Amino acid sequence: ASEVRKHAEWIRNTILQVSEDIRRLSRDLRPSLLDNMGLVPALRWLLNRLGQEDGIVTEMAVSGVERKLPSEIEVSIFRIVQEALNNVRRHSKASIAVLTLEFNSKSLKIMVHDNGKGFFLRETVGKLAAEGKLGIIGMQQRAQFLSGTLDIHSEPGKGTTVSIELMV
Repeated sequence: ASEVRKHAEWIRNTILQVSEDIRRLSRDLRPSLLDNMGLVPALRWLLNRLGQEDGIVTEMAVSGVERKLPSEIEVSIFRIVQEALNNVRRHSKASIAVLTLEFNSKSLKIMVHDNGKGFFLRETVGKLAAEGKLGIIGMQQRAQFLSGTLDIHSEPGKGTTVSIELMV
């Protein structure tokens, strides 16, 4: 009877964990914040989660006049920043992550910077693509879809900066 109880408890815990994972995944795909409050609060939420869940010190700076962008542009920006922050979380071993948004009259510049371990960009992208890990390539494709540019600057021991510039 105690084995059955232990097994039932394990099943219950597994179901609870899977439910939580599904909730988190749906929230990450398109958080209601993006629809309800707009891009900047949604990005602030992503950054705060990184700080709360991973203990990384986070900072966000917004300059210029914030404005609402078309929904498809906001979703693409959200996903690019989400992937950049996921890379900070998974790979960088950073203690600090900074997100900067600069609204100009005709453009939006976004930077995600960390003080992590950095990497050699060219060989890393090729290796990841060969393994079917397409996060960086996906970020570049999203930026191109928006007629924007995405640049990644990284050096071992010097952290990584992902810069996006869009004409909006």
